[in-house]
Amino acid sequence: MANEQHRRLMQDALDEQLTPEAQHELHQQLSAEPDAAAEFDRLRRVEQLLRSAPMERAPQRLALSIMARLAETLQSKEQLAHTSGLALALALALVVVVALPLLVASAWLFLSAVSSAAALSSLIQSIVTLLTLLMGMMEAFIQQAQTVVADYPQAPALLIVLVPVALVGLMRYLTTQPPDDSDAEV
Repeated sequence: MANEQHRRLMQDALDEQLTPEAQHELHQQLSAEPDAAAEFDRLRRVEQLLRSAPMERAPQRLALSIMARLAETLQSKEQLAHTSGLALALALALVVVVALPLLVASAWLFLSAVSSAAALSSLIQSIVTLLTLLMGMMEAFIQQAQTVVADYPQAPALLIVLVPVALVGLMRYLTTQPPDDSDAEV
């Protein structure tokens, strides 16, 4: 079976666009591989059949409707890509907002430990470890987000809706107080 480069050579030969070196390479490949020669022969017969087929012009209305649909599809894909990019930027900004308190706490710990050299050394090591972990998490998040956006262009729009809802739910959960057991004893 011919590989992708040989298939391209075959197609270029059918289109009569091969250089002499490429023609020589294709000839060697076809003489060495009977399967490739049979495939090229089939392609050549299909090409001849297509060239000899009668040509009819499509109605103008059909061509215009196809072009209009293509334009709509391209425009919607461009808009979706733009929206997806904005949503990804917003999601990354939200991640930064969530990570900012960790960085502020690290800076405060750093400044409060400056008086002791041993504590400072230990703190710097902990901060470096924490920042390395945070950077690794951010990198993994960005790679996964890019994969998701490539596979599902609608995902960022969904994140724009779900992230604020999840943050509000988390804030409500954190601010609610558990019921006092002392009230139940009365």
